Amino acid sequence: MANIVKWPPIGRGSPRGRQRLIQYWRSHPFRLAISNTFWEYTERTKVSGMWLLRRNRTQGLSRLIWSSVLVQLLLLSIFLTLLLWLKFYSYPILNTISNDLSITDVAFPGVTICSPKTVNKERVHRYVQTLQIPKEFDVANVAAGFEFLNAFTDQSFVPPSHESYKVTDAVLRLNNVSIWEAAMAVSPGCADFVKRCFWGYTEFPCNQSHEYLSFIPTTAFLGPCCSFNYNPRNASFLPFSANIFGMDGGLTFIGAEGSERNLSTGLIVLVHHPMDYVTETAASVTITARSESFVEVSPTVQTSSTEVLELSESKRDCLISDDVQQRNYRQASCLLACQTEAIGKRCGCHPYLLPIVSEKFKECDLNDTFCYSDNYDNFKSLRCDQCLPNCYDVTYSTLSYKTDLNLHQFSVSNFYTTELLNNDSFVLRVYLAKQVVPVIRKVTVMSWIGLLSDLGGIFNLCLGLSMISIVEFFYYCTYRLYVNYQQQRELHLKQAWK
Repeated sequence: MANIVKWPPIGRGSPRGRQRLIQYWRSHPFRLAISNTFWEYTERTKVSGMWLLRRNRTQGLSRLIWSSVLVQLLLLSIFLTLLLWLKFYSYPILNTISNDLSITDVAFPGVTICSPKTVNKERVHRYVQTLQIPKEFDVANVAAGFEFLNAFTDQSFVPPSHESYKVTDAVLRLNNVSIWEAAMAVSPGCADFVKRCFWGYTEFPCNQSHEYLSFIPTTAFLGPCCSFNYNPRNASFLPFSANIFGMDGGLTFIGAEGSERNLSTGLIVLVHHPMDYVTETAASVTITARSESFVEVSPTVQTSSTEVLELSESKRDCLISDDVQQRNYRQASCLLACQTEAIGKRCGCHPYLLPIVSEKFKECDLNDTFCYSDNYDNFKSLRCDQCLPNCYDVTYSTLSYKTDLNLHQFSVSNFYTTELLNNDSFVLRVYLAKQVVPVIRKVTVMSWIGLLSDLGGIFNLCLGLSMISIVEFFYYCTYRLYVNYQQQRELHLKQAWK
């Protein structure tokens, strides 16, 4: 058996100690295995440029220069790879535009007509006469309390100095009347706004009980309104699509302002998605009496490719119904629920003009108007980051113009005469501008296959690498290194026994 001689400890800082360490490292099996694997790799690899590093090919300065070139190209390829990955990870979506969708594939917009004046004094006085009012309550005070309904719609509302809202609240509770019912009764409605209605050239009863062609009472951010192709209280409602376009198609109706006597306030027409509650973001047009207004609607469809839908919600920046386990996800409904929840937590109720999204809170009465008006700006500026846009959506932009019927006593329509129009009347046309609808389609900037292809292009450009070259590199860094290490270790042990 060979005697294993141990060298006496030598200080590492001494020249003799450093020399012993260098000699030990040079003869170490792992170092020899790395060296042999590297030379073996240069002899057998097909990577461009590596053949110039073979033992007998280059030496000295030439080898140093060529090695530095290869290292710099490697660093360049890594840098370009990082840029490509950041582009793929941070900006994965690109919008493309095409005109290939017919108007029959897009819902006709909802049309909502509202009066800027929520409370009509004439209607208030008529409505008060229908209520049972105890003798201890003054009728004038009951009527004055309805003025507090403006707090739900007027951002600049200043509460009156009187406290008649308490009396009005008590009378409404006594008559088992909700605030929503009272607001609908004292505000101008469909019977005031809409007189004659036409779809294309076909006239239909404006207030008929029809699934599509009818006007119904609704609410919007302006208060009680009248809507066409919009029914928020019907959970199974589906909007219809138009098969006609242009000025002679679409919705036309003759209406009146429905304002108080000798007071012209005009009306606000809001064009919006037929499944969304009407908010300040809806396109709006102001119409006045003795005018014919034209509202040209241009829908735009936003959709997403299958590759986009496979991305995470934060990457694609949109949601579909399956993401939130809902029958029909709408961003507007999500924002509305978020806002209603905030109002409920702050004031303990939900305003009559917002659709009921939860039974947790009671309907706000007139006494709650102070809390709502004090926090009006906070409610309107509420951020709901969880409510991402729809991956498939339709938006509606409008272009409007009008003519003054008092100036020329003429209209492009032939289904009404001058006798049908009085000083309070107007004509409104809402129609689709074109037969086709532009589609904005979200597509991925590059797929995983595209990313691998671009990575291959970068490494092939800089180093002439292919996929098999990468496999070969890892083969030599793992298996061949292990085999060479075992061989050098056996040789080292044999030399130790001699």
